[in-house]
Amino acid sequence: MDSDQEKTNIKVNGQVDSKKSFMILFFCILVNVATAGICNSFAVYNTLYLKLFSDSQAASIGWIGTMALSSMLLFSLVATPIIHYIGYRKTTILGGAICGVSLLLASFSTKIWQLALTQGVLFGLGASFPFLISVAMVSFWFERYRGFGMGAINAGGGIGGIILSPIIKKMLDSGNGSNFKLALWVTAIVVFVIIAISSYFMIERVPMAKNAQDGVEKSKPFDKAAVFDIFVFLVSISTLFGDVAYTAPLYYLPTIAEERSGLSSNATLAVVLANVGNVTGSLVIGYLADIIGEMNIIITSDFLIAVLVSSIWPTTKTASPILALSFIYGFLSAAFLSIVPGVLSRHYPAHRATGVIGVMFVYVAIGLIIGGPTAGAFYDISLKINNYYPLILISSIGFLVSGFILVFAQIYLRKHSSTKFGYRL
Repeated sequence: MDSDQEKTNIKVNGQVDSKKSFMILFFCILVNVATAGICNSFAVYNTLYLKLFSDSQAASIGWIGTMALSSMLLFSLVATPIIHYIGYRKTTILGGAICGVSLLLASFSTKIWQLALTQGVLFGLGASFPFLISVAMVSFWFERYRGFGMGAINAGGGIGGIILSPIIKKMLDSGNGSNFKLALWVTAIVVFVIIAISSYFMIERVPMAKNAQDGVEKSKPFDKAAVFDIFVFLVSISTLFGDVAYTAPLYYLPTIAEERSGLSSNATLAVVLANVGNVTGSLVIGYLADIIGEMNIIITSDFLIAVLVSSIWPTTKTASPILALSFIYGFLSAAFLSIVPGVLSRHYPAHRATGVIGVMFVYVAIGLIIGGPTAGAFYDISLKINNYYPLILISSIGFLVSGFILVFAQIYLRKHSSTKFGYRL
């Protein structure tokens, strides 16, 4: 690194795994509090909207949260060229402004399709900019602790859910559900302020060139090669199936906890427990990923989720097991939510990080777009037949398929890479 720097006379902004790296990581976590944290707290709104729009199907209401989360990932392809032309800091603050405006517009919405466009698509568009950048920062600034870094920023989404869910719930309850406008206004301001402050710390470790004459790695508005890369495809399609499966427990365990107990507070508690599990799992699993390998952790978690969801959910009748499952689910699902970007960033150079991860996020978005309405439709079917086996099946089967595809990705990488990985992969 030093010799390369001397040859090109390029100023490096800091060293990997340094104190500065962890300072930047802190603000990346804050970015995820303000973006993924909003998505993680949507279940509180989902429970309210099921009551406010009782004449609508759950599948229709499910589009709101689904579009927020999927748009945040899908529009990462838009973020990549914007970053190329105006830089990481300006792109981050632009995204924060769009997020704030989207939530303000949502407060004036009176129909589901309006909420899907504002609280869903538009918020996701704005969130995609700082979200992708926060993931890229970990790729730039960490090597030895990359798994932990990826886990930590994912924990930010869980922390956001833990903090925001009870606050939003309290504001909603204070007006018997009519104060959702106030909740959206307050959230809009908080999101913009957090992202605006964090944008200052979104910097590259090694500046990338926009043209070949600058003497350093050349950045690209769009990484075309990533679209046709077989390893990227296998990892991405595995994640797609995982995200199809992910939505059902995420949105409907809180609703079922409330149904079994008759207490609305249990819906919020289920959301909080899932987010506590997500935070804990992100840190623990991220740490383990640095020791035994990212893909090994994800595969193990996928199979465990499939077994636990299919065994605990249908065999219990009270709220307590569902609350426990919410925590376990949040813990284990942190693996594929936080570690998958680390799988790609570890096997591709830094200047390709946003492009490669952006392509993978498109597959994730497709999985969520499919998963949200599908989970809603299966929820409606479950109500008609008076059991939740349809929801359980879509989740368990999806995670099993996701895990097996990632096993094939490991086999492909070992066969086609000149690097000897050993067991750590």
